Amino acid sequence: MKKIFLALAVFAMTFAACNKKAETTTEEVSTTLPEEVNTTPAVEEQAKDTTVFAQRALEQEFAELDGKSITLQQILEQQKGKAVVIDVWAAWCPDCIKAVPTMKEIKKEFSNVVFVNLSLDKTEEAWKEAIEKYGIEGLQYYSKEGKGMKGDFGKSLDLNWIPRYIVVDKEGKIALYNATEKNFDQIKDLLKKIQ
Repeated sequence: MKKIFLALAVFAMTFAACNKKAETTTEEVSTTLPEEVNTTPAVEEQAKDTTVFAQRALEQEFAELDGKSITLQQILEQQKGKAVVIDVWAAWCPDCIKAVPTMKEIKKEFSNVVFVNLSLDKTEEAWKEAIEKYGIEGLQYYSKEGKGMKGDFGKSLDLNWIPRYIVVDKEGKIALYNATEKNFDQIKDLLKKIQ
C-alpha cells in the first residue's frame, strides 16, 4: 500500500512540475509573439508602376544578330503600334528551353503580334547556338551586360525567374508585367484582347 501511495505521490509531483513548465512556456510564447507580430518597417516602399519600364531597363544595350547595338527603348520604338511579347530567356535555363514549343504555337496563333527574345546568356556564342539548335523564332537580342538575372537589367525588371514574359500593348504600355511559363493561358487571353 505504501508503494502505491509513494508511486501516486511521485506521479502527482511529476505531473504538477510538467504542467507548471508548460504554463511557463506558454506565457513566454505569448509575451514574445505580440512584439514580433507588431514589428513593422518604419518606412513602407511605394508600389512599383508595372505599366511602364524603368528608365534603366529602357537604356540597357543589347546586341542584334549582326552585332549592332540597340537599346530596349529602341527595340520598343521600332514596334510602336503593335502588340509585343517579350521573352526573357537563356540557353542555360531548362525551363526556357522546355517553353520553346509552346511559344512557337502561340506565335503561330498570333501572327500579327511581335515576339521579342531577350537573351541573358553568358556569351554571344551560347545565345546564337541556342537560337539555331532550338529553332527560336522572333526578334533576337542578347544582353551585352553578360550578368544574367543578377545584372542591372535583371534588377530593373525584378527578375527572379526565367523564362519571363512581358506583354506590351499597342500604345506601348505594359499589359502583363510578370508572367512565367505557367501563365501561357493568361498570355493568350490577353493577346486576343489587345492584338
